[in-house]
Amino acid sequence: MFLLDNDEIYENYTRISPPIPKFTGLRVYVATTYICFNFIGFAINLWVLYVVAPLLFAPAIKVPKSILFYIFALCVGDLMTMVAMFLLIIDLVFGTWQFSDWVCKSYLIFDSMNKFMAPMIVFLISRTCYSTVCLDKKAGEKAATLKNAIVQFCVAVVFVLILLWPVFAYSQVYEFNMNPNNVTQEIIHMKKCGFFPSTQIQFWFNIIACFTSYAVPLFGIVYWYVSVPFFLKRRAVNALVTSSSTDAALKKVITTVLLLTVIYVVCWTPYWISMFTSHLLVMDKKHVIIISYIIHLLPYISCVAYPLIFTLLNRGIRSAHAKNKEDNRRRFRSMTDDASTQVRTAIRSIPGAKPISNQQKQKTEITYDASSNEKKINRQQTSPSNENGNSNLGFSTDPPPNYDEVMKNSSDLPTYDQAMRARSVSYIIDMQQSTSEQI
Repeated sequence: MFLLDNDEIYENYTRISPPIPKFTGLRVYVATTYICFNFIGFAINLWVLYVVAPLLFAPAIKVPKSILFYIFALCVGDLMTMVAMFLLIIDLVFGTWQFSDWVCKSYLIFDSMNKFMAPMIVFLISRTCYSTVCLDKKAGEKAATLKNAIVQFCVAVVFVLILLWPVFAYSQVYEFNMNPNNVTQEIIHMKKCGFFPSTQIQFWFNIIACFTSYAVPLFGIVYWYVSVPFFLKRRAVNALVTSSSTDAALKKVITTVLLLTVIYVVCWTPYWISMFTSHLLVMDKKHVIIISYIIHLLPYISCVAYPLIFTLLNRGIRSAHAKNKEDNRRRFRSMTDDASTQVRTAIRSIPGAKPISNQQKQKTEITYDASSNEKKINRQQTSPSNENGNSNLGFSTDPPPNYDEVMKNSSDLPTYDQAMRARSVSYIIDMQQSTSEQI
C-alpha cells in the first residue's frame, strides 16, 4: 500500500474505487464476529423491547415504572448503536466508506452516544434500585415514578450532547489516493469516516469522556448495588428474622452486582486504555488494526449483555410479562368470539335476492297440545296464493280433517322424511276428497 502526500501530479489520473478485499486469515474472523454480534444485538434488544414496552402502560405492575423506562431507553440506544455497527460492517467488508458525509456524522454520533448513554443508564438504574430499597418510603416512591425517570433521562441526554460537541464539529469523510498506476493512469480513491480533531482537543475530549462515562458510572454502580445487600442483611439482623426469601434476595442482588461489574470492567476498560495508548503500540500496522477492531467490539457486546441481564434476572419483569401476555391472549380470544358472533348474526339477517313477504314464506311449526300431548303441524302457504286462498295447484293448504289422525302414526319427534310423508298423505287425501265431490 502506497499513500500519496502530493495529489497534484496525479490530477489527470482516473480515480477508481478500491477492489473488495479478500476475506482471508484474520479478516474473515473479524468480519464474521461483527456480523454475528450485530444480528444477536438486534434480536435481543428487540425481544427486550417486546417484553418491557407493554409493561410501561400496564396497570398494577410491581416493577417500578422508572426501571422499565430505563431498560426501554437502554434498548433504544442499543438499537441505534447496532445501526452504527451495521455501517461499520459495510466499511469493513468494502474497505472504504460507502456513504455521504452526514451519514458519517450520524454513525459517529450514534457510536459515541453508546459510549456515554449506556453507562449512564446503568448508573441511573443502580441509583433507582438503591433508592427504592434503602431509602425512606417517600424517596423510594419518587424514584420509582415514570415522570422522575423521564426527567433524569432528559437531563442526561442534554449533558451528553453538550459533551459530544467535538464529534459534531470534527467528524467528516476523509478522502485520499493510493497506489497509482502510471501505465493505465489510474489511481485508487479511498474514503474513511473518522473523528479528526486537533491533538489537544482530542486529548481533553478523551479525558472528560473517560471520567464522565467510565469512572463515575463505575463508582456509582459498585457503590449503590453493593449497598443494597448490606442494607438487606442489616434489616434482617435488626428484625431478628432470617428466612430463605431474604437469603435468596441477597444472592440475587450479589449475582446481579457481580455480573454488571464484570461486564462493565471487561467491556470498557480495554477501550479506554486503547484511547490513550494507541500511539504507543509498536507492532505491525495490520495487527494494530485487528486489535483495534477487537477492542472496539467489546462495547457492542455490552449492548447485548445489559438489557438481557436486567430482564432475565428480574423476576418481577418476567412475571408481569407472562401475566400481560395471558391477558392479551384472553382479550384477543374474547374479541374473536364477539366478532364471529356478529358475523353469524349479520349473515342470518341478510335477505335473499328478492325480498320474500310473510305470506310467501314456508314454515312448518310443531306445537304440542297440553291436554292431549298431541303434535300439531301448522303449514303456511308456500307459494303466492290466489284470491280464493288456494295454492297455484288448486288445492287448499289447510290440513284435512283426518290430518292429525295420520300424524298419530308417526314418532314423537317427526324427522324430515316423516314430515314429507305426512304431506304426501295429506295431498292424497285432498285428491280423494276433490274427486269424490266432483263425482
